[in-house]
Amino acid sequence: MTSTTSQLPSQHLAQEKQVTSRLVAALQQEQMLLSGNGDADEIPNVIGEKAKIVAEMAALADHRHKLLAALGFFASENGMQNWLDQHGTDADKKLWDELFEIAQSAREINRVNGLLVGKQMAINQNALKILQGRSGGGSLYGPDGSSSVRTTGRPLGVG
Repeated sequence: MTSTTSQLPSQHLAQEKQVTSRLVAALQQEQMLLSGNGDADEIPNVIGEKAKIVAEMAALADHRHKLLAALGFFASENGMQNWLDQHGTDADKKLWDELFEIAQSAREINRVNGLLVGKQMAINQNALKILQGRSGGGSLYGPDGSSSVRTTGRPLGVG
């Protein structure tokens, strides 16, 4: 096995970029499903795929952080930027910038997805309140199952 000090923190940036691009695609698919475009039953599959991708991203970042620490840099994104400023090639710097942009895109899509989930939860809560008879307008049905909706005015039917 190769020692960590003989490896460069930039050696897996292309792979990190590719994995982060996969995350963006999964988040976009999730957003489509959360927006009601597609089969909502697919959401758990997308969530599972996202979890795998995030675990892969975390492993790659952890490896990069260990390499940075072994070289005397902070084990962080700032440490990586410092390493690139001192030792990175133009290609490394370009990959890092592209990776950062893709990560920002993923963060924004994830933020919007969170809003969509919150919106859907509110809709579901309101539907449950209505079904449980806790809405502001009262229950549609009484405990005996008869309608409790009261109307005003004259009946429409002639008897």
